[in-house]
Amino acid sequence: MRLPWLCAAALAAFPGAAPAQTMLDQEERLIEIHSLLVALTPGTAPGAYRSGEVSLKLEVIGIPPINGQTGGKTQITASDRTPVFPRPRLAVGLPAPEDFRAFVGIAYSPPIPVNGVSSHLGAVDAGFAWAPEGPWSAGVRGHFLVASSKGPVTDPNTKDTLDDVEFGADVAAGYRVGLGSFSLTPYAGVGLTRVNGDFTVTSDGYTLTSHTTNPGLTGGLRLTSGRHLEGVAELVVFPGRLVHPTFNVAWNF
Repeated sequence: MRLPWLCAAALAAFPGAAPAQTMLDQEERLIEIHSLLVALTPGTAPGAYRSGEVSLKLEVIGIPPINGQTGGKTQITASDRTPVFPRPRLAVGLPAPEDFRAFVGIAYSPPIPVNGVSSHLGAVDAGFAWAPEGPWSAGVRGHFLVASSKGPVTDPNTKDTLDDVEFGADVAAGYRVGLGSFSLTPYAGVGLTRVNGDFTVTSDGYTLTSHTTNPGLTGGLRLTSGRHLEGVAELVVFPGRLVHPTFNVAWNF
């Protein structure tokens, strides 16, 4: 079952210790991979937003090649339809004690078809970080996401559906380096994401589920210019499942 849009998996990055899989194992793995692709990763360094600051960003999620073979069939996957998945995000800095920062954020994608595929997605996240005047920062973040993606998977003439409910938490640390009017902050984090993915085949109404808890690693670079322009590049790794890049550019008010 090559799953719909918003999806990807770079399993080739973890080639070793994979036991023999049945076709059901392969289908469930594809559900998990496609679900993890839309997981709400940090998106920036911890402690990035001051109280009252508003960040409006466009995030672009890279979709690596996905092998959709299950048993003797080859299904249609996200990478067959598009190389990237865009997602608007908004973050607002909240009041916090001295040397600390907090934020709440939302992400939303309307169900607009692109190349025969659409995804209706909403997500929220919130975080709290230690961010003194020095270069170091560290924080925790929680996130929750609901998504419904439709696209040709089992047959090019139908629209199958992948429904996801995901939630989790992560911790991260960063180190800010001043470069005149610019600043550069490398950061890294670890976390867990719970994925409840339900894939429904339109032609026969059959539903296949994959409910898993996945450790994740994130490494990124945040570049800011003055007080307003922000750019971030991240590499997101779910070991044994998915490796993919994300990029975003934001304007901070």
